[in-house]
Amino acid sequence: MRARVGLGLGVIAALAVAIWAAVAQGGDEIPSTTTTLPPSTTSAPPTTISTTTVAPTSTTTTPTTPGETTATTVDAEARAEEVRLILQDLYFRWFDAIYRNDEEAVREIAATQNNLDDFRNAIEEMDLPSAPDPGDIQIHDVEVLRWDESCLVVYSVLDLSNWRGDGAISEGVDVLLPVAGEWRLGTASGNKSVLWQQDCEIEPDISS
Repeated sequence: MRARVGLGLGVIAALAVAIWAAVAQGGDEIPSTTTTLPPSTTSAPPTTISTTTVAPTSTTTTPTTPGETTATTVDAEARAEEVRLILQDLYFRWFDAIYRNDEEAVREIAATQNNLDDFRNAIEEMDLPSAPDPGDIQIHDVEVLRWDESCLVVYSVLDLSNWRGDGAISEGVDVLLPVAGEWRLGTASGNKSVLWQQDCEIEPDISS
């Protein structure tokens, strides 16, 4: 079970390494580790947020924060937008912490010790030439796969084109775990076919 915990952000780190290497060398070829989308969706960074979710419902029960369940009227697009903002914030803070070599900042967004190990590996392998801007981290095509007290599971497309150049796009599933009343990075998988369900059983081992 624990072996999968560190996989996700290691994949993200490898993606960023490959993207940086291609940009630093002045090449136009997309790195082999980057998962690209069909030309119709990757020709340029999205100008509007595109979401892929279940059909809107008039009334649903949605946990607004970990451990809290509130009956409310929630449009599916609004729900996806809320999740998009959560992911965007987490990924910005992740890449910013790598750029600044700030492990304490990672502790504030990581749910497991394995995430810290991923961060330390990224520090050794990556040499980012510039800091990210919050607007550089684009999350779109959001689909909420599971949202309850134990975990928030989201499929999305991560677009770093504004920061790392054309083709810096990947897609996958993030499993966020509840820590101290907020969602934190747990694991990530390459696609929806991976059995991410078991990752919701992971017990966070970072509390602050």
